[in-house]
Amino acid sequence: PPEAMENAPASLHSLDVKSRDMRGQKYVLQVAPEDCTGCNLCVEVCPAKDRQNPEIKAINMMSRLEHVEEEKINYDFFLNLPEIDRSKLERIDIRTSQLITPLFEYSGACSGCGETPYIKLLTQLYGDRMLIANATGCSSIYGGNLPSTPYTTDANGRGPAWANSLFEDNAEFGLGFRLTVDQHRVRVLRLLDQFADKIPAELLTALKSDATPEVRREQVAALRQQLNDVAEAHELLRDADALVEKSIWLIGGDGWAYDIGFGGLDHVLSLTENVNILVLDTQCYSNTGGQASKATPLGAVTKFGEHGKRKARKDLGVSMMMYGHVYVAQISLGAQL
Repeated sequence: PPEAMENAPASLHSLDVKSRDMRGQKYVLQVAPEDCTGCNLCVEVCPAKDRQNPEIKAINMMSRLEHVEEEKINYDFFLNLPEIDRSKLERIDIRTSQLITPLFEYSGACSGCGETPYIKLLTQLYGDRMLIANATGCSSIYGGNLPSTPYTTDANGRGPAWANSLFEDNAEFGLGFRLTVDQHRVRVLRLLDQFADKIPAELLTALKSDATPEVRREQVAALRQQLNDVAEAHELLRDADALVEKSIWLIGGDGWAYDIGFGGLDHVLSLTENVNILVLDTQCYSNTGGQASKATPLGAVTKFGEHGKRKARKDLGVSMMMYGHVYVAQISLGAQL
């Protein structure tokens, strides 16, 4: 909102939002001065150019030494700007999703990594209720480069829960997340029934009905308020958040999904359990230097496969679609550039 910009540093630039559903709001694009890797990709793909001098874009590379102190001040102010309330967005699409605070930031991935934007987007969509089973590979290295981690929390302290498994059992590991979450929910619903006489009928019915995560959290808060003075209900109050539906994600590269962990992946997808799988398909073993995988296309040359791939690429998507209940989508953020 404009009032949040009243005490902004003079060097912090903002624009009026042009979309009709956000009239009167301000838009700020701020780079983290001490975390930018200088890969230059944002400048390369920026479509906005100066008509008089096409070499000048809406965002340009500048000397770090000349701007870093000023941008530190801008960034500190930027971090304290209020986050957008996603419940007030008319819809979540490619534009509005980028207004939601990502819960994946400043990873240790290689400069210009093509994998991290997908994970960042996932956390913007589901991060406050997300459980991630991460296969070994690039995403497990920059995702859990201890003692630091790029996964963070929102203003309410909610964020992704992340764990790393082996190449060969990550799908089964993630399936365990789903089964565990389901069992927790069944147990909490059983506890709800035990205290049905102390819960308003309308609230009890609502807690057992479908609801968005935001609405469910409000219902859980109402439940805690209702049973706050009931000593016997401490277990229910402690675990009531299990009623908020979790988003389970199994994440890994093509070395996991196409090769080493394929058996587990195939088994998990055959079970019709409610899990999501993100395959970060770089068409080779990126983490170990560039060996060919079954995702490598026919004839493709990799760093450690210079003779060229002699077999066709496995069509993982079609294989999984044969089950009939598996939805498959293939995306590439750079495909239309």
